[in-house]
Amino acid sequence: MKKATRRLMDKTKVWVSISTILLCASAVHTNVHAQTKGQSNAQPHATNIVYINMARPVPAGTPLYLARPNNEGIAGASIGIEDANITGRFLGYSLSLTHLSPLARRTNNNAVAESSIFDSATTAAIAHAAVILIDSPNTQYHLVTNAVVRINPNALVFNVASGNDAFRHMHCEFQVLHTYPSHQMKTDALGQWLRTKRLSNVLTVHGVHESDQAYLNAFLRTAKKFKLNVVETKTWQASFDLRRSAFSEIPLFTRTQKPYETVFAADTQGQFAYSLPFNTHYIVPVIGSAGLKPVGWHYTHEQWGARQLQNRFLAKFSRTMNEVDFAAYAAIIAVSTALQKTKNNGADIQSSLTGTPLFKTLVDEQLSIAAYKGRPLTFRESTHQLRQPIALAHEEGLVIHAPLPGFLHQIDELDTLGDTMKSCKDSS
Repeated sequence: MKKATRRLMDKTKVWVSISTILLCASAVHTNVHAQTKGQSNAQPHATNIVYINMARPVPAGTPLYLARPNNEGIAGASIGIEDANITGRFLGYSLSLTHLSPLARRTNNNAVAESSIFDSATTAAIAHAAVILIDSPNTQYHLVTNAVVRINPNALVFNVASGNDAFRHMHCEFQVLHTYPSHQMKTDALGQWLRTKRLSNVLTVHGVHESDQAYLNAFLRTAKKFKLNVVETKTWQASFDLRRSAFSEIPLFTRTQKPYETVFAADTQGQFAYSLPFNTHYIVPVIGSAGLKPVGWHYTHEQWGARQLQNRFLAKFSRTMNEVDFAAYAAIIAVSTALQKTKNNGADIQSSLTGTPLFKTLVDEQLSIAAYKGRPLTFRESTHQLRQPIALAHEEGLVIHAPLPGFLHQIDELDTLGDTMKSCKDSS
């Protein structure tokens, strides 16, 4: 009897011990689960970025293979968001992207009032955004930018698609930055190449679109800067189907009284320049909108880690990355870099998620941005333009990046490209 009682007591002790262990384990599991749930609910500081893509109809006569991709720009911004958020997870911030394609409202005077250019949904998205990327044709850029700033004066605005130099002299009091290279930067890159190759006599041809004229004007300033001789300037105004008559019409169009050593084409709408190479009266290099092109990014660029970016872009979007994609990508990386600088300085990231502190960090502090171009990129304090090398490339490959060897500057060699004026011209 005593042995049976003793066995029962021993079993009871064992079960009590096991129950105690299970209760302790359950308590620990509950505590860990609660901590993990709390950590997962603690989201990093989020900043919303809005990409405004104004409609760009394909001009009549432009071949379909020259038309811009439907996701141009926004694709580059999307890759930038992915890269920025990798670092953001560790530093406590995240970036989100909203893509808007508004149609501008027109009045009877064929103009748009700034207060009514956008619909209510677009206006609301702009009002609550910390950063806004503008992808707009030149004809609407000034109006769109003014409207955006009026709606949200605290936002940081990036121009990611327009190269018109005049826009770098406007909006001086606004927080507007340009990651897309200016026409002047591109033509100066061509000017350096022409001087290096000792090609001085240039025939310039251009289309009738206002963007063509702006591109031509930039090259004429470059020609003066690098002491190039413009033999003649011609305007392309033909309305026939160039693809059927280019072989006979282009040689006649490019005939001049004086010989030339190269042809500069300003054809931003893709109307005729593609028919110039190997078809001019004098068989010489074609530069500008065809032949040797100056671009902010080229799909054959693979140095300094660019191949990794190119491959990721191609895998995700089934096409190559172009200069508008890169300008949008650079804008996102600039924002991410500014937030990293804020975190490293011990400041509160939440207070930096507005346009003003981001703008000051990027411009006033001359923050360097790493963007696969072999050197740190910064924004010019005067024109708010991103300093960057310009790729000189043809359809099959990259020739060289400008600035070219031998072209020096007392402060930054990148300032041999483009307008480095010390102050903005207007305050509109």
